[in-house]
Amino acid sequence: MPWVLKSSGLEALEFGARMQGSGGAGDTHAISLLTRNVLEQRGGVTVFPPSKIAPNDVVIPVGLAGSPLAFSEKPGGPDPYTRAFEAVAAKFPGTRPLVCAYEMAGINAYAPILVAAALDIPMVDLDGMGRGLSGLHQTTFNAHSVSITPCALVDASGRCVEICGTGAEDAERSLRLLMGIFGGWVAFAGYAMDGVQARQAGITGTLRRAIELGYQFQQSRKLTASVSDAIMHFSQHTKGCLHVGRGSVVDVQWEPAPRGSDVGVHAKGTIIVRAQGRYLRIEAQNEFLLLIDEGRLLAKAPQIICLLDSHTGTPLLSERIVPGYGVDILIFEAPRKWTEAAARSLVHIAGYGYTIPSYGASQ
Repeated sequence: MPWVLKSSGLEALEFGARMQGSGGAGDTHAISLLTRNVLEQRGGVTVFPPSKIAPNDVVIPVGLAGSPLAFSEKPGGPDPYTRAFEAVAAKFPGTRPLVCAYEMAGINAYAPILVAAALDIPMVDLDGMGRGLSGLHQTTFNAHSVSITPCALVDASGRCVEICGTGAEDAERSLRLLMGIFGGWVAFAGYAMDGVQARQAGITGTLRRAIELGYQFQQSRKLTASVSDAIMHFSQHTKGCLHVGRGSVVDVQWEPAPRGSDVGVHAKGTIIVRAQGRYLRIEAQNEFLLLIDEGRLLAKAPQIICLLDSHTGTPLLSERIVPGYGVDILIFEAPRKWTEAAARSLVHIAGYGYTIPSYGASQ
């Protein structure tokens, strides 16, 4: 049944959105405060399950594209997302436009909430990633042949660029070329779908899942004497979650992406954690992508790898981790949609430049 998301649910959402970010998708603090203010004024937004989408509705995913760091330095309000959404919705006259996320993680978890509140329309509880991923082409929408265009890009100053008639990878390249002009980030709307396409191509229930993760951690905190105990309780009572280890970060190394890199090539990071006498290695490119236990592969994207601050329980961003941090490492099952043959190639670890056999495990 439809339900209403109110400002009281945003604390839980922030925790879950950061967890689903898998170390990426940006700092949620500023946009969470903005969204809280909007929902307190509006009273909440109605959230539809995908089953409530009519066949002739048009569902339009929105979110931030570009650099979350640039967004944190120059955040914008609801207007860029709303303008991008309306620019795409105008291409489908006579339909009821609904909004969803293209990535229900980090900053992007909030964009459809802002649009739904500003335009007084329902939000649909589905997205195209189910976790944090860096490329607009890395969506289950793309895997199901939903066209990314027409799409609209709107910057914090209100400038709008529309892209038509191109594939997701080419649209991603165009976006990267425009980032210097746009100041590093834009609001994005694209991958417009009818009701049938949305149900087939989207990952469902990810907003509710993020909120449930937050509520579960809040409950674990109430039932235990310390944050460390709460993390263990949370991992033991959360479906699909595995606690790998607790330890201290002993080394962090980042290798910048080469100039003129193709789509999907980012700075590469290696994080070493000493946990219970063994060394765990996390490979990252914005998001955490690989977890290796002294040569044995424990997890790889699209599984969700999370590092929590052992003292606060806060899910950590990859770019913020430094030696000396006490961390707990958790693994979540991959969203099921990524196991489909058409989707696997978009998140295969080889596409990030890693060869699994070199870590002592088969692909």
